[in-house]
Amino acid sequence: MPLHYALTDALVALIAGWGVVKLWRTGRPLAALGLALFGLAGAIGTIRIISGLIEPLAMLHKSVSQLGGIAGLTLLLAQILRDKGLRLGTGVVLGVAIALAALAATLPTLGAALFVLMLIGAITLCLQSRNHLSAAGFIVMLLNVTLVRQSDYLGADLSWHLYHLFVATWLLCVTYGFAKAPRAV
Repeated sequence: MPLHYALTDALVALIAGWGVVKLWRTGRPLAALGLALFGLAGAIGTIRIISGLIEPLAMLHKSVSQLGGIAGLTLLLAQILRDKGLRLGTGVVLGVAIALAALAATLPTLGAALFVLMLIGAITLCLQSRNHLSAAGFIVMLLNVTLVRQSDYLGADLSWHLYHLFVATWLLCVTYGFAKAPRAV
C-alpha cells in the first residue's frame, strides 16, 4: 500500500478530531462520540500505512471502520433526535450503537444495508429540521458509500482518496451543521 494513502486517512482523523472538540463544546456529546469513532478509524489507517504494518493492522482498520461506522452513525442519529426534543438516555443510545455494531459484525451485508438506511434517515431528519448543511453532508456520504467506495471504475488509488475526501467533507458538513442547528428546549 503506497505511503500517499495515509494522507487522506490522516485528513479524516484530523477533521474528526476537530469536530469532536467543536461538537463537545456546543453540547452535543453523542455527535462528538460518533465523530470520534470515525476519527479513530482514520487514525488507525494512518498508523497502519505509515508504520508499514499493512497486513497486521488490516483487520483492526477494517473492523473499526465498519463497526465503528455503524456505531458512530447511530450516535449521530441519536443526537439529531435529541436535538429535535426526543429524550434518549445515553445508556440506551450506547446500547443500541453496540447492538447494531454486533449485528453488523455477525451479518456484514445487513450492516451495510443498515448504514445506508441510517444515512437516508439522517438526511430526512436533517431536512425536517432545516439543517441543510448536515443533510448535504449525509447525502455526500450516501453517494460516497454507494458509488465511490471500492469502485471498479475509479481504480484503487482514486477510489481510496475520493472515498476519504468525501468522508472528510461529510464530517465537516455534519460538524458545522450540528453546531449551528437549533435544539428543542
